[in-house]
Amino acid sequence: MDRLRTYRINPRVDKENQMRFLFSSFYVLVAAFFLAPDAHAKTVKYELTIRNEKVNLSGKQEVDFALTVNGGIPAPTLEFTEGDDAEIKVINELPFEEDVSIHWHGLLLPPEQDGVPFVNTPPIYKGQSHTFRFRLRQSGTYWYHSHTMLQEQKGVFGAIVIHPKKPTIKADKEVVAILSDWSDEDADKIIRNLRKDGDYYLYKKGTIRSYAGAIKAGKLGTQLNNEWTRMGGMDLSDVGYDAFLMNGKRDSQLAMAHPGETVRLRLINGSASTYFRVSLGSLPMRVVSADGIDIQPVMANEILMGIAETYDVLFTVPEHKNFELRATAQDGTGFSSGWIGMGEKAPAKSVTTPDMYASMDHSGHGGMDHSKMGHDAMAGMDHSKMGHDAMPGMAHEGMAGMDHSAQSAANHAPAKRAAGGEHAGHQGQDHGSAHSQTPAASPGKGEPVIETLTVDNLRALEPTVITKKGPIHDIKLVLDGDMRRYVWYINGKTIAQDRLLTVNPGEIVRITYQNDSMMHHPMHLHGHFFRVLNKNGDYSPLKHTVDVPPMSSRTIEFYADEVGQWMLHCHVLYHMDTGMARVVKYSNYSLPSSMAAHEKHDHHLEDPWYTYGKLELSSNHAEGNFRVSQSWNEFQARVEGANIRGKNFSFSDKWDYEADLFYRRWIDKWLNLIVGGTSFGERLHGVVGVGYTLPFLVETNLLLNHDGQLRLDVERKFQWTKHFFTDVDLTWRPGDQGGEHKFEFEASLMYSPKWAWAAGLMLTNDSLGGGIEFQF
Repeated sequence: MDRLRTYRINPRVDKENQMRFLFSSFYVLVAAFFLAPDAHAKTVKYELTIRNEKVNLSGKQEVDFALTVNGGIPAPTLEFTEGDDAEIKVINELPFEEDVSIHWHGLLLPPEQDGVPFVNTPPIYKGQSHTFRFRLRQSGTYWYHSHTMLQEQKGVFGAIVIHPKKPTIKADKEVVAILSDWSDEDADKIIRNLRKDGDYYLYKKGTIRSYAGAIKAGKLGTQLNNEWTRMGGMDLSDVGYDAFLMNGKRDSQLAMAHPGETVRLRLINGSASTYFRVSLGSLPMRVVSADGIDIQPVMANEILMGIAETYDVLFTVPEHKNFELRATAQDGTGFSSGWIGMGEKAPAKSVTTPDMYASMDHSGHGGMDHSKMGHDAMAGMDHSKMGHDAMPGMAHEGMAGMDHSAQSAANHAPAKRAAGGEHAGHQGQDHGSAHSQTPAASPGKGEPVIETLTVDNLRALEPTVITKKGPIHDIKLVLDGDMRRYVWYINGKTIAQDRLLTVNPGEIVRITYQNDSMMHHPMHLHGHFFRVLNKNGDYSPLKHTVDVPPMSSRTIEFYADEVGQWMLHCHVLYHMDTGMARVVKYSNYSLPSSMAAHEKHDHHLEDPWYTYGKLELSSNHAEGNFRVSQSWNEFQARVEGANIRGKNFSFSDKWDYEADLFYRRWIDKWLNLIVGGTSFGERLHGVVGVGYTLPFLVETNLLLNHDGQLRLDVERKFQWTKHFFTDVDLTWRPGDQGGEHKFEFEASLMYSPKWAWAAGLMLTNDSLGGGIEFQF
């Protein structure tokens, strides 16, 4: 006790110490609050349940194959604020054995949260669920969709809106408009039909190219030139749809708005295989964001929206009218409408029907060849320090204290730095007076208005130049396919043949897409934003999806620090499904052990078999063809008979019969090798040969049998009008091979109201008859 008394506390000193302690504690708490977002980040939870339900979206019929999310199509819009922690539980309640998945399109997150089954995330099996957890490190307009087989077409897609911490664009109202295409046919049937014939849906769409149509359009020379080059004309879409929808409806009121009110439209192309031309009344729109990242505002009368792209548009209602937001399918086969305002309707301008006989000069399609542009000043985005203040669309106050050591660099948005390496500002954020003011929604005096906006017109708010030094890794990806057999591939190989593209961390990866086909390909790279090199040089825009127009090329580049394993693919769903995809893998990345077993079952490695049949029955001739095929392997059986006396409906007279059983191995879309057997003139022969498509789309087979005898087959189709066509088949067998004729000739003149059947006349060496043919 006496010893304790020697330490009696001076009351004045004690009070000063207490005050120091309180102030220091206060500063520590404040610093912890602002410098450690983990301590106060808001967790936003959603639960998404995928079910099989009956729907009628076309207004024509109810179908039973639809997949709904929380009971609707599209799925619910998910809203967040940047910096939030997302916690999303996805539940598979399908009544049949089919796994499901959700990919968060355009979001930057760890690879295991990306949502691609068998690639970086486990599939969600029947009766099971999976909870995704990730930090929202960006703001903008994005979307989500299934990445399992063809489920996206069946209804599994929805919008994502991430509000910035510091709003830069003010509007009186915000409207999400997610565009989609809908077929009353099950998507599984659609792909089977396309694999029978890539032109299967031309009859339904009314887009058959013919000589009569070319003459009427004054484009016969163009049509013949396209046939000479074996292209056959531009294809704007593959599928004949029953409806085009905006927020799941063909026509709806999007927002009631008074004159003077400004509406922010968040436009998302969530379709499976349709590009849209989007316009608003008869007025220009101010485009302020692309793929979630703010851009230099630009006025446009319409936007050509590639599949999976997003655009944000400002529109100030000018008068007391109801203005139509119209999304017209690029092939002109239909549109959807949403209305903004109130009062008398102000419809959008009708879109001109596309020219089906356009020449192969696509300079007007936004497909500039950037492959030879100088890149010295475009060395890309500096991720070296991965400072969060370098992320587009994000506020990063106080994030310096976060520990990211356990997180992949894929969490970070692409950095925005000037050539000198200092921060020039951050897109999508409040950067002071230069960028914080909301741009006017109407064009200023003398301000140019672009007729049709594409990526070539986009200009970043700040330089996107990569200042980080690193080796340049040039990759050329040739996009092509065989439209007749409906197989799509990259560099001549499907993903089942060539799955991986390997990149090294620290590289500047420069990909040149060369489109050698007559279709648009919207190319999407998961887990990254990339620079699309365009006329704006240092200010080339950042995107996650880029349109590569027909017969054109695009060059993109990014700094490789998003370590993981990511899909790269065409976002035309049926192109990806048949092979136009790759997996981009970082060389220093290894899959978690929980994923390694799943990867072996990746459905991208599958190459399913598809069937096709054709039966022709005429009074003087009959023929049956049957085919079973994969991407490059094909088995073909053919049986043919003809009355040798030239009589019709005479089955008591002698008929000649022949048959073929071939295996074909396709080398590319023009050349295939043949091995098999034939029966002709009561003789059986083994044969080898080659098949090749000549200019003017002439199909040929040159065969050699085991007796050293040759056979040449030549086949050509002539489409005279929309419904009338001629098939010509020539077969030449030199020497004594049996049969009545060394040279066989068949030609038809058929009327076809739809793909499945035709009727008409059949001319052979000996007679003219009539009959019908069926395709199945």
